[in-house]
Amino acid sequence: MLAATLWIGASVTAQAAPSGSLLVPEVDSNTVAVIDGATNRVVNRFTVPLPASRPAVMARTPDGSKVYIDNFGLLPASVTVLDLKHNTQRTIAVASVPLGAFMSNDGKEVYLPEAGFTVEVMNVATDTVVRSLRFAAVPVGAIPGPDGALYVGFADGRIGAYDPVTGQQIRAPIATGGVAPFWYTFTKDGKKLYVDTVNSIGVIDVANWRLTSIIPTSLNGVYTPAEPGAFTSILSPDGTKLYVSVFGGSGVRIYDVVTDRLRGVIPTAGSAVAVIFSDDGTRGYISDLGASTAAFVTPLGEGISFLNLVTLGWLGNGQIIAFDPATDRIVGAPVVVRPGPGIGAWIPAAP
Repeated sequence: MLAATLWIGASVTAQAAPSGSLLVPEVDSNTVAVIDGATNRVVNRFTVPLPASRPAVMARTPDGSKVYIDNFGLLPASVTVLDLKHNTQRTIAVASVPLGAFMSNDGKEVYLPEAGFTVEVMNVATDTVVRSLRFAAVPVGAIPGPDGALYVGFADGRIGAYDPVTGQQIRAPIATGGVAPFWYTFTKDGKKLYVDTVNSIGVIDVANWRLTSIIPTSLNGVYTPAEPGAFTSILSPDGTKLYVSVFGGSGVRIYDVVTDRLRGVIPTAGSAVAVIFSDDGTRGYISDLGASTAAFVTPLGEGISFLNLVTLGWLGNGQIIAFDPATDRIVGAPVVVRPGPGIGAWIPAAP
């Protein structure tokens, strides 16, 4: 238990900024904002045209030449592909609503967990669905592990490992300590898996394939059913810290991956969707839904915020908060964006 939580937030003078751009899907506006890394300002914005709608999650190829956007709009179910090399975009129909988009380790395929009990696999070279893996439960996450297996999280709270080509089970589904594991993160050595759930973080021993502990999202280290849900997570560039965004509360949690203890919190105005980093690891960026979600606390509030984000669209402007991952202090003023900033992608500057 923590006697006190370190709220890390004092803004520091802008430092040397990374070269590149941050793409941010603005879910409720059906647009994508382009933020220049050097100036930390919105320099462009383009529309994800109908019939695609509610662009929410981006998956980038390793070289940054293509970005795949999971569209949460119900009709029709689709993914939008941004070809940054040729400056084109196209929308591709998929079988059912994609609940995420995740790049394979080699950058050749995109995994799309869908509401229709399938994970569709899209080929990056052709932008076509090449196979469909079917499951008995709804997959909400499909993230490749360092061992080459595809780790699939299910809406009921379990997670299992599967062959990404055949769909054959490698590790049987096990409980994660909560429900709706949309996102999860491996430590750099691949020994631990952190699973973000409503409303805790499950810690799995990968070698023995068992849930070893549950980390509360509370600030005092004590679990209660009223705590916010862990939504997405990411390792720090050096692999020593885990950043966790929460819905139904505010502030990005920072955990030590050795002790699993809370090290601090980066403040946000409302629920945070995600944290991503520039390729050089000198900047972190938080997608903050903003003050209009501040009142929606607890898992009930999480549900209200999520419903607003992907369907109703009754949110105010959001913001992108830049911070230095070495100190976890905010750098400069937040960048105001349109309602519903989602899970973006860092695009390195052209050589």
